[in-house]
Amino acid sequence: MPLLCVSKLTVHYGGYLALRDVSIEVRQGEIVCVMGANGSGKSTLLNAISGLVEGQGGVVLEGRSLQGIPTHERLALGLAHVLERRRLFPYLTVLENLQLGAYLPTLRGARAQALERVESLFPILRERRHQLAQSLSGGEQQQVAIARAMMGNPRFLMLDEPFLGLSPYMVEEISLVIRAVNQEGVTVLFNEQSVQLSLGLSHRGYILESGRLALSGTSAGLLADPRLHEIYMGLSYA
Repeated sequence: MPLLCVSKLTVHYGGYLALRDVSIEVRQGEIVCVMGANGSGKSTLLNAISGLVEGQGGVVLEGRSLQGIPTHERLALGLAHVLERRRLFPYLTVLENLQLGAYLPTLRGARAQALERVESLFPILRERRHQLAQSLSGGEQQQVAIARAMMGNPRFLMLDEPFLGLSPYMVEEISLVIRAVNQEGVTVLFNEQSVQLSLGLSHRGYILESGRLALSGTSAGLLADPRLHEIYMGLSYA
């Protein structure tokens, strides 16, 4: 059984059809990417999985339907979501932002152990503990955002545009972070526009076009598929 199973998911924003009959699976231990041009539905898919937007269709995590479960309760089920542009509290310190990731009553007693774990994954954050989040570089802020999600001890982590606006050096750093998190046993689903970057990091990929699933397969298979270039000439291959 897949860790996550999304079946025939359809999402409307008023009269606008954002997703239509999209089905994906993510298996335990994988890194899976969702690609597509701006407006293809990448963020909407992640938002629907975490319950930030409503949709019609099935979303099942570890065999349990998420239908009717509010977003804040999905964290307790092992699902964490790092939103686009990080959404940190800029005037709180790094440490305070991280502690907020363990806000659930069931997690508070293990905050110290969780903090030790994430600071071993993100050593720079130990050095930046008492700095305001707004004073960090974009790449460091992205690490704080991922670490804050990891404070909730998730089994399934979703990242919305984790490389947006980062320098090539920080893109590589965040890629290493994602691999390290995955090696810790966390399954990862992320979205991104860059084909080479996404498929170089992931095991499998899904490609959306105008809210519909256009292609899917292993990363190696997609890179060799001529349809990828035919359908998505607008995507970045850098």
